[in-house]
Amino acid sequence: MNLTNRANLGSAGVLAMSFAGFAMPVEAEEHDRYTISPYLNVVVSDGRPTNDILGAGVEVHRRINQDWYLGVALTHSPTFDFESTAAVVGVNQVTTQDTIDAVGSSTQLTVVGERRYAQGDGNAWFWNAGAGINSVDVDDVSGPVAGGGTFDITTDAGTEFVVLGNAGWMQSFGDNWHARYVVTLEKHFADWKVRDRNSGNTATIEDYTVAGIRLGLTYQF
Repeated sequence: MNLTNRANLGSAGVLAMSFAGFAMPVEAEEHDRYTISPYLNVVVSDGRPTNDILGAGVEVHRRINQDWYLGVALTHSPTFDFESTAAVVGVNQVTTQDTIDAVGSSTQLTVVGERRYAQGDGNAWFWNAGAGINSVDVDDVSGPVAGGGTFDITTDAGTEFVVLGNAGWMQSFGDNWHARYVVTLEKHFADWKVRDRNSGNTATIEDYTVAGIRLGLTYQF
């Protein structure tokens, strides 16, 4: 992750903490003011730039009144494939071996407002919406070209702006514990710069959408 991406993530973190600090006074009881939820994240796209992204993260929610929460989530995806990288810049890889994909990683920070609908016995439906940033790094990739030679591709993915909406169910199984099942939809506003150093070919990856699920465990305190 370059210095610019780190600075952007740091700025977003300060903003999120400031937002949480100046939220409306909490009306709930002291013992259920916060929830913290580690989770597994699985999202898919249409193959440009990727088919699927696996990751994990943690989200913290602060209750601001009877039904509304303010949430901050940090999600990290340690590895995903930038599909058919050579084809993106118009280079034909040899067909005698599997397609070579560049490998990427991402770290995403988001802030949401969440509405919960209590169903009794500690269970609740909920939805939320918000925005954030996603810092993406993609490794260089090289391989053989049909007809001879090689490609050597570099990708500058930078930092994306993200808007998202989620809906789900919290299932209680103890005084302070819930399973959390979430369906997520995210729009990524991107401007990836892709270049083959050998041919000089270039391409861009612009906005894309991912959808998927989050499976988490929530502790309320």
